[in-house]
Amino acid sequence: MKVLLIYYTGTYNTRFLTDRLAERFENMNYSVDKAEINSEAPTVQTDGYDYIGFGYPIYGFNTPHPFMEYFKKLRFARGQKYFIYKNSGETFAMNNASSRKILRKMDRAGARFCGEYHFVMPYNIHFEFDENFIKQIMCEDKKLLDIMFYNLSGKIAPEIKSKLIYNVGAFFVGIQSIGGNVNSFFYRVDKDKCNRCGLCAKNCPRKNVSLKDGKVRFGHSCDMCMRCSFYCPQKAIKIGFLQGWQVNKYYDLEKLWNSAAPAEPYITENSSGFYKCFIKTFNDIDMRYSQISAETK
Repeated sequence: MKVLLIYYTGTYNTRFLTDRLAERFENMNYSVDKAEINSEAPTVQTDGYDYIGFGYPIYGFNTPHPFMEYFKKLRFARGQKYFIYKNSGETFAMNNASSRKILRKMDRAGARFCGEYHFVMPYNIHFEFDENFIKQIMCEDKKLLDIMFYNLSGKIAPEIKSKLIYNVGAFFVGIQSIGGNVNSFFYRVDKDKCNRCGLCAKNCPRKNVSLKDGKVRFGHSCDMCMRCSFYCPQKAIKIGFLQGWQVNKYYDLEKLWNSAAPAEPYITENSSGFYKCFIKTFNDIDMRYSQISAETK
């Protein structure tokens, strides 16, 4: 039994989730291949796999542009089984529209849909997540992972249904795919903070950052993944129009994944504002997890 996990990752949240999926499949004696999308990634051959998983972070209610560029090159056999595992820092309903292009192409190819799952992961932009919030997120993500594998083994294929209004809204927000190229003209480096370590240039998935003559230079093929500014050890990179939303933070996801749940839940029935969207998300996961726990006793 073989599975192929094709994914794009910005600040490594999707890579982290992909590794968790790979571990679970390997524990089930699957052979797992992983294809991480970047500017140098070769187009993989998809034939011969029992499952193909598509993983991505949701960017502005859409699939990231580099993922779609790569995905369009792929060819699939009729009947190919596939699933989607996406993630974001919030669960607003418009995120439901993000997979629409993947679903359309796979439907035209006659592939077999095996489920879609939306994991929550900490923000790499807007604002930093509280550690107790992330611990609760990790607990819910582990439950969702159990649900996902239970569904796959039972041939249950849950859909994340979108609506026309979400699709239209996501389409118009999708122009952000060129926003990174425009915004990159305004990226700056604080010369007093920068120590020329070259980490930003080394890690950029698009090779859009370079270190020349002791200076950090930005090209104009930016996907706005935020990897350069998020992981800059000197907090030296300024991200143009998005500077007010910049997050510079290393989340130890492995440690947080293995941590116990917070003593008191961060998200409760009284959560409000931005955090209100998580109430239904976590309740739905908890309800389904309780159902399968009862069924498997």
